[in-house]
Amino acid sequence: MMKLVFERDGKAITIGHSLPFWLNKVTGLSEIDCDVESEKATDQDGEVYKGSTANKRNIVIDATVILPDGKNHAVIREEFFAFFVPRQPGTLYVYEGATAKKIDYRLENIEFDQDGIFRDFSISLICPDPKFKATEDDVDTIAQTMGLIEWPLELPEEFEVGRRTDTLMATVVNNSSVTRGMTLTFVASGEVENPGMIEVGRQEALKINTTMHTGDVIVITTGQGKKRVKLIRDGVETNINNLWDFGGVWLQVEPGTNVFRVTADSSVAPLEVTIASTPAYWGA
Repeated sequence: MMKLVFERDGKAITIGHSLPFWLNKVTGLSEIDCDVESEKATDQDGEVYKGSTANKRNIVIDATVILPDGKNHAVIREEFFAFFVPRQPGTLYVYEGATAKKIDYRLENIEFDQDGIFRDFSISLICPDPKFKATEDDVDTIAQTMGLIEWPLELPEEFEVGRRTDTLMATVVNNSSVTRGMTLTFVASGEVENPGMIEVGRQEALKINTTMHTGDVIVITTGQGKKRVKLIRDGVETNINNLWDFGGVWLQVEPGTNVFRVTADSSVAPLEVTIASTPAYWGA
């Protein structure tokens, strides 16, 4: 059975097959609406495809209020109108069996019936980004330090507390048909000149023209509408988009297998890099 959970500012409302909000019908979860652009030439049969874009998603939920003990319909409506606030963003989580996905929304409309013991209501949501996302990120770490201490602890005369892996590459598999952005986190344990990353198969690369020092952290986000580069040094966060290397690519996780390699104009040994991305889907 399907369950819908709305979250905003640490609060949540659940609509499913339980009291007090019984789900009757939901539309807009398993469809996609696209605008296809084409052009017709003289004496040409049909048209030439030029491109296409996915439109915003409209999700409409029809449900029924079945009152629990101690509440009335006026209280329920007040709770809803306090939660679903115009102009405030929220996140809808869709659970069905073992599958869980989420999507960000803005409220378009709420309407309650005014009469009856069981009263129907509807909620219309607009999702400017029509893609659903997984509820957890895929995370890969390159050149990480592995802890070697085990419990119960026995200390021989010589022992290792950790070991650094030698790999500079990570393979990220995207089983969806949707390209997704990434969050790249570079952490320096020494001096690194002009850190960057390359996707080996496509030979696409990015680089940040700066020298990292011990303790520095650079965070790069490459998602649509979220392209940012920031430096965290001594606890102070600075926007360093201006240090982006000209000609670089905001790397994406494309459908299929992606092989990423850490780069630098000096040794990459002091770098630990984490690649985080959220799987995305065209439907729930």
